[in-house]
Amino acid sequence: MHKNYLEENYLENIYILYLEKEKVKHKDIMEKMKRAKSVVTKAIHILVEKRYLTYGEDKIVRLTDEGLHIAEKVYQKHVYLKKLLLKVGIDTDTAEKEACDIEHVLSDDSFEKLTKYIEK
Repeated sequence: MHKNYLEENYLENIYILYLEKEKVKHKDIMEKMKRAKSVVTKAIHILVEKRYLTYGEDKIVRLTDEGLHIAEKVYQKHVYLKKLLLKVGIDTDTAEKEACDIEHVLSDDSFEKLTKYIEK
């Protein structure tokens, strides 16, 4: 099930922030993604409506089980694709950017088949 690029990007970035620190706040997302407060607020509300996040009185952004599942898959793709691109000689900045682009268009099935083929 392929999600919207922007949704996946926010979920992945929130997940990365969560790996760095347990309590992720609105401001952390703004800083990491270099987005205006209003843009991040809108994204958070959309992700809360879709039940990928919770955002309560304590102002902590939390991934739901479904949000976490999506974020982990996207992050896994990103890490694998970046390593692969680096391995074939692509520079770090390009590998980072292109892994980020590819991770959102590559289906879970294609990713699984690609990894199985490469790891033969």
